[in-house]
Amino acid sequence: MAGEGTAVLEMGSSQIRCLVGEVRNDQSVSILGYGEVPSRGIRKGEILNRDEAMVAVRSALKLAEKNTRKSIHSVVLVLSGGDASCVVSKGEHRIADADENRKVEISAEDVEEVLQIARRHTLPENRIRLHSVTSSFSVDDIQEVVKPVGLSCEVLRADVLTLHGKRSVVDNFQKLVADVPVVCADAVYGGMGSAWAVTNEAIRSAGVLVIDIGGGTTDYALYDHTILRRAGTITVGGAHLTNDVAKGLQIPEAQAEALKVKEGSALSNLMERDRNISIPSDTHGFNGKMVRAVTLNTILQARMEEIFELVKADVERYLLNKPLGGGVLLTGGGAFLEGSRDLAQKIFNMPCSMGKPMDVHGLPSSQAGPFYAPLIGAIRYTASLERRVENPSWLGRMVRVAWGDRNA
Repeated sequence: MAGEGTAVLEMGSSQIRCLVGEVRNDQSVSILGYGEVPSRGIRKGEILNRDEAMVAVRSALKLAEKNTRKSIHSVVLVLSGGDASCVVSKGEHRIADADENRKVEISAEDVEEVLQIARRHTLPENRIRLHSVTSSFSVDDIQEVVKPVGLSCEVLRADVLTLHGKRSVVDNFQKLVADVPVVCADAVYGGMGSAWAVTNEAIRSAGVLVIDIGGGTTDYALYDHTILRRAGTITVGGAHLTNDVAKGLQIPEAQAEALKVKEGSALSNLMERDRNISIPSDTHGFNGKMVRAVTLNTILQARMEEIFELVKADVERYLLNKPLGGGVLLTGGGAFLEGSRDLAQKIFNMPCSMGKPMDVHGLPSSQAGPFYAPLIGAIRYTASLERRVENPSWLGRMVRVAWGDRNA
């Protein structure tokens, strides 16, 4: 959609969202149109009913087309879920001949060579590359080198982080989009999109952990010195909290969701042990019920602790090296749960706040919050890649592989 903005599509477990936007010269994002419908046929980031999912996707695209008054022929797919995880692979390239006992100046070709070696890491057949990101360089014994070109050394080393997902999940989403039919022009991992929406380069340089709690999954991304250090997906989200409440209190899911939103907290307060909450009856045979607030919040706290502890287990070694100046940012629907930020601050032992999309214009205030973070960030991230192509340099060669076979 050159000249008409970039269309991004996210097929989540609770909502299907399409956003059309463009990045201005000041790096703010201008939204040209959007469409949102309840999700159907998708759970925990996987397609369970293709026909139902297709109907929902077409509806979201049609709404976005109506808002923009333009036809959408291609989309950037925002991949949330898909059992995403990452691995760091290493490459080593000898610049100088070992027998010459001298150092040689590093060229751009040497950098590309060591990156190619690092990228040769083979994934299992059931996994597919989503992104490959240069983490760091080492020049002989000097680590964390940012720009090695022009330096002298004997051996150049590189670490490359590869973010990968379940092949069947990614293929199913890609094929569904193709059958809509629209062209799947590219793909961006949702956790990375959220990070690019709620942070800027200064925050990513200081270090930040962004956690996006969606309906069926939780995505996370840790940045330090502007570099993606760790990312992944947990197949637990807000819908699991609702299900826990429904089962634990023996009430219908509709009442459980309303109770979670209105009365719930991620921190159980024993001072509330005598406070009771009245749950109204419905027209489907539920006669209403009285429950204790402390019981409700104990259920919610247990599940939220699980989410945060699973993220912490994966990123903990990076948190030991140095504190993250940007702290923890929570986004997604789960971030609205009362007490979630206080609980995260306690578990990660660092400041935690709500992550809201930065410098966005054109969305109603009701839509501009954390729910759209992955899509807004995907627009911004895609634009950054286009700028690298327009202004090529060795530093701009961060490799991204969508569907396992594209470099950018």
